[in-house]
Amino acid sequence: MNKDISKRIWITRYFMVIGIIVLHLPLYQPLADSSLSFFDFIKAFFSHGVFRATVPVLTVMSGFLIFRSNIQTQPIRLFTKKVSAVFIPLVIWNIPFVAAIFLAQKYDLVSHHFSAILYPFDPLSWLNALTGFLGTPANYPLNFLRDLFAVSLLSPLYWFFLKKSPYVGLLLLFVVYFLNLDGSFVLRNSMLISFYIGGLAFSQKWDLTYFDKHAKWLLILFLIICASIVLFKVENRELFKLISPFLVWPSISLIVNTRLGGFLYEHSHASFFTFLAHGPIILILWLVFQKIPLNIPYQVYWFTAPIITVYVSILICRCFKRWFPKLSALALGGR
Repeated sequence: MNKDISKRIWITRYFMVIGIIVLHLPLYQPLADSSLSFFDFIKAFFSHGVFRATVPVLTVMSGFLIFRSNIQTQPIRLFTKKVSAVFIPLVIWNIPFVAAIFLAQKYDLVSHHFSAILYPFDPLSWLNALTGFLGTPANYPLNFLRDLFAVSLLSPLYWFFLKKSPYVGLLLLFVVYFLNLDGSFVLRNSMLISFYIGGLAFSQKWDLTYFDKHAKWLLILFLIICASIVLFKVENRELFKLISPFLVWPSISLIVNTRLGGFLYEHSHASFFTFLAHGPIILILWLVFQKIPLNIPYQVYWFTAPIITVYVSILICRCFKRWFPKLSALALGGR
């Protein structure tokens, strides 16, 4: 792979992971409930606009990388690879969360409302909480891994269409997407399209730098769309999810050679760990913030929690890999 493209993928991946941290910060505020105060606008702008592009962008890149590796032609190897790289980390990083929720609910330790009900014990609820078999897992940010694992298993089928009739395959996927024919197989079924587009980019040998010359204008367009989503309270953002990778990818070229790009590239080895660990970290920070006996504005938490989470994750990831290399290899899917 071109060295510059590889570097941009690493930078984009880490930047999107940081965006996911912002998305998952409590307290969640529906777009319809946001006011036009300055802070509410900023929060909604990033939470319902800018960083709603994270999953589509990450999914397109995942599709591109899988098809570039040619693993889709070896279904058994594909399955075992994705089990070790995606499914096992999904389960491992749910275990402490499931245990904590169970103890919290059993002994009424916190007043926080968890989406998973794990006490009293129910085998099906625990299975879903650990794996996301029927829906969102207990460590809710990891539902992306759950869907990524599911859509990755479709790679051999995707490859058949990508070789024979790539755009007919895309059209068929749109039918599946619009009619939700996949049911609950993929919770965010727009990922079906995004993953396939990544495959198209590889199979059709798209020039991945083609739109870089328009990067500034595409970034402006992207930001205008995000602002419009907030101002007009656009609840249906499916079209935005589908087009956002075409706006974000060229825009990232603007930061590749900046200090921010350098920081992201230097610490990109911690991106997957940050993604896996950010849910518990931001929850702990939120619980601590609520216990501080001072009248600190919520805005302080919202602005500082992502920064703290990034630096704490970098530190813990470094120690984890150094002190527990075998366990970290398992928990991080060999990354």
